[in-house]
Amino acid sequence: MFDPIILRHKLHQVPELAFQEHETKALLMEYLLGLTSTCGVKELFKIHEFQHSPGIMVIYTNAGDEAYQLFRADMDALPSKEATACAFSSQHGNLMHACGHDVHMAVLMGLIQRVWIMRPQCNLLFLFQPAEEGRGGAQSILSEQVLQGYQISSAFALHVASEMPVGTLSSKAGIFFGIPQEFDLKFRGKAAHVAFPGKGINALECALDFMNGIKSEIMELQKVEPVIFHIGKMNAGRIRNIIADECTLEGTHRSLNKAAKERMNELIRVQAQRAANKLGAKVEVQLLGSYDPVVNDAQLVLKLQEYCQALSYHYIPAETVMTGEDFGFFTSLYPGLLFWLGSGSEHPLHSEFFLPSDACIKVGIDVFYALATGMIVPHDTQA
Repeated sequence: MFDPIILRHKLHQVPELAFQEHETKALLMEYLLGLTSTCGVKELFKIHEFQHSPGIMVIYTNAGDEAYQLFRADMDALPSKEATACAFSSQHGNLMHACGHDVHMAVLMGLIQRVWIMRPQCNLLFLFQPAEEGRGGAQSILSEQVLQGYQISSAFALHVASEMPVGTLSSKAGIFFGIPQEFDLKFRGKAAHVAFPGKGINALECALDFMNGIKSEIMELQKVEPVIFHIGKMNAGRIRNIIADECTLEGTHRSLNKAAKERMNELIRVQAQRAANKLGAKVEVQLLGSYDPVVNDAQLVLKLQEYCQALSYHYIPAETVMTGEDFGFFTSLYPGLLFWLGSGSEHPLHSEFFLPSDACIKVGIDVFYALATGMIVPHDTQA
């Protein structure tokens, strides 16, 4: 037996970036080996370590040829300096579990422990997935073709939510999380003294022209599609009296369907080339990470509502959000369910002050176990 809260504290202290979750994996493996090597249950559990990432999957087989249900937790942290001043703050410099993945892993490990104790008659896959934060962790797992070797009937994940009390859960059927698309632009011009502008090509002017041009296009698209377009960072020039020979833009856009995503990608390419051609500059367009939308199965959402009521937790209907989550790659393959888990924190996700309450871990375990087995475990149980 172990306390998932203690595991959460240990994980919180060792945050690691995408595909670098090696200390995180070692800590998880220590707990997993302690559970799955126990006499009497080790024949029910197998541990799979992925070849090309720090991901781990635990396979629980106790129902013959029945299909498996997949439960997933993400492992990576963010490049943020923690400011919570909690007793278990990050020990890894400017890294922090500012998105609550430490809680997600603790919940999944707590679910494994409860299954280890109760030994329900079902088949389950428990996936600790690296690199959710924009680096294609789900795609890396799927590319190894391991999951494809199992018949999977459904997939589940949760995400801690800020400004939502502990004991409250929220979700919705259909599109829940949208499609994020990250992109970079680099305009290349020609430097010249500001006194002789005709000798230069102003890369900064190209970038501004691009932003003005695409703004009207996006406004037209927004009349028929709920989309977001945002430039979050611009960098240009080196000296105040020299025409900028280079300007970079870093941005993101969000949509709810792939056709809208591709339309915005095309607008970026067309408007960037138009702005560059106008002044005789060159431009490089890089389309970076993108996810599938998270689409929740209606029947699984109904089950979540039923189990929340049975467990005396509070369920509230959610709205579609433009947040990105690579769990969408799983809901594209299997009937899936992602839900918000109230964290008790008033600070927003990705904030240096974000710190979910330990109490939400038990709630997550209870709900996951009900979804996995159809069984309700009383709140006062130690299992």
